[in-house]
Amino acid sequence: MVQAHELAWLEQSVGVLELDDRAIISVGGDDAHDWLQGQVTNQLKDVEPESSVYGFVLSLKGRILADVYVLLREGELWLDVPALQVDTLLERFDRYIIMEDVELEHRGELHVITAQGPRSNELRADGWPSDRLGLGGKEWVVPAAELESELTGLTARSRELGGGAVGRQAWAQAHVLSGRPRFGVDFGEWTYPQETGLNPLAVSFTKGCYIGQETVVMLENRGKAPKLLWRWAVEGSEVPVAQSPITLNDAVVGEVTSAALGPNGVRALGFLKRGNQSHDAETFRIDGLVARALGPVDTGPAVSPRAE
Repeated sequence: MVQAHELAWLEQSVGVLELDDRAIISVGGDDAHDWLQGQVTNQLKDVEPESSVYGFVLSLKGRILADVYVLLREGELWLDVPALQVDTLLERFDRYIIMEDVELEHRGELHVITAQGPRSNELRADGWPSDRLGLGGKEWVVPAAELESELTGLTARSRELGGGAVGRQAWAQAHVLSGRPRFGVDFGEWTYPQETGLNPLAVSFTKGCYIGQETVVMLENRGKAPKLLWRWAVEGSEVPVAQSPITLNDAVVGEVTSAALGPNGVRALGFLKRGNQSHDAETFRIDGLVARALGPVDTGPAVSPRAE
């Protein structure tokens, strides 16, 4: 497998790459912090500068418009968001600025570099916490003019720590193998927070009101999300494509969102319809092959310390 060494770096040391599918929106003004508290699902209160908070931005009906890392800075906030959602988010945010002193700007000249793995904190003292695979991580936001030199420097340092530069294919595989879903691939505007399994990381149930909260609280109290993202081990070496059906006794009970071949065989992420979780883990099929249910995303090592 061509990316085996890159996957090993992410799991055992540190891998570095530019996240060219992410973008930065700055949030400034005297009311920026309080206003943003009402826009994201996680708690921003009492979070210190140079820290980060992971959460979701929701539609009024509780669907996920984007996942976001809120990067706290002195006097300003930066939002690390999916690049394809920038226009949608700016429109959505602008709609809820009433009389607050808040200024929004897409900072197109800024780029996101991430380092992921258990030795990521040894690269440099600066940067924001940004654990995207469950093994530790940091990120840096740099101007376009400094991107190449920053990548070169961080990659060189990662090699000293037993890691190196990671490509997009290995990065995508690592998400599947670690059981950490990606926005736009495994979840998106078609899903509620509870369906992703990322609630332990992204949602606070003790904070004040935010847009979409009513639906989130209702689903949490009733426990009736229509489907839930699970982790799967698939027999053989063929990697199923996205939207491959997950079946139980010949009935379709879900579908694959992403899959990858790793050192321990084929792994997949895929939604399972509510009401099928109690069946024996060995009785499912994906593309006709035995698919062992490893458990929901929120019980996996990338989200919870409990491992399968």
